[in-house]
Amino acid sequence: MKHSLYIALLLAVVGATCASAQQSYAFVERDSTLYLDVYEPVVAPNGYTVMHIFGGGFIMGSRQRQWDVDYCRMLTERGYKAVAMDYRLGLKDKGKVGVGTISVLENAFYMAAADCSAAVAYLVNHADELGIDPTKIILCGSSAGALTALMTDYGRCNALPYVAELPEGWQPAGVVAYSGAIYSTLGGLKWATAPAPTLLWHGTVDKLVTYKKIVVGKRGLYGSDAIAKQLDKNDFRYGIYRYKNLGHEVSMGGPRTLDELDMFVKQYIGEGRALHTDVTVRDDSIKPSVFTNITVRDVYKKGKIKN
Repeated sequence: MKHSLYIALLLAVVGATCASAQQSYAFVERDSTLYLDVYEPVVAPNGYTVMHIFGGGFIMGSRQRQWDVDYCRMLTERGYKAVAMDYRLGLKDKGKVGVGTISVLENAFYMAAADCSAAVAYLVNHADELGIDPTKIILCGSSAGALTALMTDYGRCNALPYVAELPEGWQPAGVVAYSGAIYSTLGGLKWATAPAPTLLWHGTVDKLVTYKKIVVGKRGLYGSDAIAKQLDKNDFRYGIYRYKNLGHEVSMGGPRTLDELDMFVKQYIGEGRALHTDVTVRDDSIKPSVFTNITVRDVYKKGKIKN
């Protein structure tokens, strides 16, 4: 009896260790070496790889931040292979950031998308050894990471130079963005080729990453509401969950929306259904936090949020 109990405990410890294990790989050299972590499924694999891109306003965050590690592990419990990647924080130590420093903002956006492109290239070029199907890579991000995921696919669709490192002919299986946006200098949102199926989540009163759009001349930052309108107009596959009266806390919604992610993967990607889903959500279980009313000024001028 004692022997059986010992074996059971040992197996539980081994299982817990396997569930949390990940392998790190250097994927590109920039000013420093950038790494990605690969988490293996702990249940029957579903064949998809979710590349999770952390948030933090391009001034903070890490692929190994506990929240992000926990989310990757949740994905592996659903059968996904999860990948967490580094990217350069283009606004770190830049001081005040706003409309008057548009070139600094542009550079941060483009650097992150370029690093995402390099990470994708690494996964595709090492697909056999990593056990990855290049046609089943989903880009998924939170806040700044969501912007990075969206802009990577937007750059691909329009052959923009900041994603030149993407493998030729590659496209993501899908894009999932929690409180993200697309920065465009094309005088609006325009797609020369169709984007990947896109799933958007956003709080309707988000003061940090705009839910609607901010446009100055041909330059614009287009939030989920504006993106969805253009995806619908062009008859592209998309879904949007609009969280009524919530702010940037929606960016942390990955763990509570895994069922919706599975549905998106099954219906939009696996079955290729031409769906347009538009859902308004009122969720009283999401409690107000520092992110409810957080603004750009709070993050970039007051340093209200600390890493």
